[in-house]
Amino acid sequence: MNEPPSNNGAIIAKIGAWLQLAQVIGLAGTVAGMMKAFQVLGTAGTSDPAKLSKAIGEVLWSSFAGIAVALVGLILVIIAITACRYRSVWMFWFLCIYGGLMSFSYFFPFGLFFLIYALVKKDEFLQPVTPQAQPVRLS
Repeated sequence: MNEPPSNNGAIIAKIGAWLQLAQVIGLAGTVAGMMKAFQVLGTAGTSDPAKLSKAIGEVLWSSFAGIAVALVGLILVIIAITACRYRSVWMFWFLCIYGGLMSFSYFFPFGLFFLIYALVKKDEFLQPVTPQAQPVRLS
């Protein structure tokens, strides 16, 4: 348990954590697209369903892209903490905060998993990693 974290686990965890921002970007695209759709609906009315459906299609693509990228990031975070056994203080707090936020969204099962995993493994995450002793070289 006192092994230093693997560099691969750290890289995977950081990429996975950053990819979670895709949900926010996707949500911003969804809001912007809905504003555009309502603007089309307000100017053209229901007389031009092609324009309205095009605007709604953009909204759906933005939502899909954000969720898909965030899901890839979610899988990377799960790989980092389970398979690579990456442990660090920032990852503990990321799992707690992000898991709590995800518990109120469509990623509820993952959020619950992150919260429970972080709290059960709290000692592993918050325990300082001791570097392995380096061999002494005698000249």
